[in-house]
Amino acid sequence: MQLTSVRVGVLVLILTVVNAAACLAQSQSSKGADLDAELSVMLARDSACESKGTGAVADQTPAGAPALAQAAPTMQTLHNSTGRSVGIIATVENACHCSRGNCTTYVYVKSGQAYRLALKENLASLHPLKGFKQSMPALSGKLQVSDSEAETIIYEWSGGGYQAGICATVVQESSGHPVITKHPCAKP
Repeated sequence: MQLTSVRVGVLVLILTVVNAAACLAQSQSSKGADLDAELSVMLARDSACESKGTGAVADQTPAGAPALAQAAPTMQTLHNSTGRSVGIIATVENACHCSRGNCTTYVYVKSGQAYRLALKENLASLHPLKGFKQSMPALSGKLQVSDSEAETIIYEWSGGGYQAGICATVVQESSGHPVITKHPCAKP
């Protein structure tokens, strides 16, 4: 029993550090005006709204305007262990891409002079961490399940993309204390 308490304590400490890193990362995020042309085209293609002609997005999008035009994506720069920019995190926040507080988030990494998609998930937040694997930063994601429950996911670099490595459910009790339960990550 004591070992479990130690593990929960360590997980709480890790989540505290993750939240602090998330706050720092949020202060460094910006809206999507800084994208180079190639990355802008990739993001527009990847985030194209797949409506069937009816629904919330079709009703809210002006005639002839792409869904991405509603709001510029929120951007964060990824840096490797030497501090060099190696990619971006782009979150598209519009009716087509958001549901229950989670929005489509894309991670693009530089591959030579070009970019490629390394992760696409629906998340409430995604932020780079200070931990590195193969010189690439780990990412901390939060998936909002309900008002009192969220999933915390640590994505690790696998050499070709990001994979969920550490997963935990965080339930906020009525007493105000979180209950954190680590579990195996779902297979993609």
